[in-house]
Amino acid sequence: MNRFEDPRLVATRAQALESALEILSLDGVLAVTHAAVAKRTGIARSTLYRHWPRVEALRNDAFKRAAHSDRRAPAARGELQADLVRLLGFLITALNETPWGKIAPQVIAVAATDGEAKSVIGDFMAERIDSVEAVFRDAQARGDLAADAPVREMVEMAIAVPYFRKLIAGLPIDEAWLARHVALVCRLADAPGSGRGSEPGLTPA
Repeated sequence: MNRFEDPRLVATRAQALESALEILSLDGVLAVTHAAVAKRTGIARSTLYRHWPRVEALRNDAFKRAAHSDRRAPAARGELQADLVRLLGFLITALNETPWGKIAPQVIAVAATDGEAKSVIGDFMAERIDSVEAVFRDAQARGDLAADAPVREMVEMAIAVPYFRKLIAGLPIDEAWLARHVALVCRLADAPGSGRGSEPGLTPA
């Protein structure tokens, strides 16, 4: 944002995007139109068109607003299984308790034909992948995970399964399920061929 931008314009954009998010959550992506946002906020349609000439741009900015979070992921503490439970629990709580969790399936559907929506999904997932990968890299640095362990594949499994369960299958995720999922990921990290299980002095998680 330009630091010299009129605060009134900033406030108008924020109000419009919050309204678009509410419409997304309640009525779905196709219900987000200039007319719907104008009716909900009292902002003139001509003003909305100046900010977002295309309705797709309005929707994608709403997607980005929902995907952004000021919450910081917990730092690693030094034990792979416990760190994964903490971090994945943080990500899942965010899905359950923020607007993003409600609208993400719609963003995924739109991303099939909209490059900007696909970019929103990609940026959102890149941040989550990096934070989970850091947990595995920390475990490698401590010697708790073999240097040649397939970290990228384990990261994908750690994240993809709960996200699929929540966003695609629409199934609940509770603490007991998360504990079982993390235990399975850690067992696979110990499996023959992963590197770790063959090293002396290491106890499976």
